[in-house]
Amino acid sequence: MRDDLLSVLACPVCSEPLARTAPGQAGCANGHRYDEAKQGHLTLLPARRRALTADTPEMVDARLRFLGRGHYAPVERALSSVVADVSAPGVVLDVGSGPGTYLAHALEGTASPGRPAGRLGVALDLSAVAVRRAARIHPHVGAVVGDVTERLPVVDRAGAVVLDVFAPRNQHEYARVLHPEGVLVVVTPRAGHLAELAAATISVDPEKERRLHDSLTPAFALRSSEDLTWTMSLTAEDVHDVVHMGPSHHHVAPDTVFAPETVTASVTVSTWTPAR
Repeated sequence: MRDDLLSVLACPVCSEPLARTAPGQAGCANGHRYDEAKQGHLTLLPARRRALTADTPEMVDARLRFLGRGHYAPVERALSSVVADVSAPGVVLDVGSGPGTYLAHALEGTASPGRPAGRLGVALDLSAVAVRRAARIHPHVGAVVGDVTERLPVVDRAGAVVLDVFAPRNQHEYARVLHPEGVLVVVTPRAGHLAELAAATISVDPEKERRLHDSLTPAFALRSSEDLTWTMSLTAEDVHDVVHMGPSHHHVAPDTVFAPETVTASVTVSTWTPAR
């Protein structure tokens, strides 16, 4: 973990900022200590938390393979464009980051005269497998195992940008950790997303747009919304990976054989600002 990212992180016990306390260890002023994993990440889970299902190694590997082939490049470009335009101070916080692929793309192009090295980023996910990968995805990224449904282990107003890409949303925590001039970026699937794979994927809730609005108001106000639709020519391996990189993994037999497909991707990229 980069030392210059530790002060952005908060103790999950007392919420005090963290600092380097010894080589390979971070802690707060109240004496709570956290050992850094050999891969470079920290585990900052609350002492008591709900039992939740994290991404498995198979899901993480499938996501890295699929995204690594550039199939979701339109999403990556959209995120990079939004982040590059944000002027607020702070880090880019990717909540429900998975292995950090979207965060790594979002950090590209963030260099400016006042920030020649670009922004720093924090990848936060419940899956220790995913966070181990995220810790090495980009030299400006620090990675944390945390529960996105609870109080985030991040200090108040630390984020210039909060990314939520196909992840659960935590309205009140996003509002707490985001700088008043910062931006929340949310990517959600639209009706018709991966429609050709309907038999093997979880369908999109037709009420998803309403639920998105309900999940972020009144703490946030919608600033912009862009619908992206593109066609992907997928090999059998690609189809396998896109099915198994998300929740559908738990419902489809791992040895299912898929044929090549021309598949439609359709998502909404929306930006939100703290309500005043």
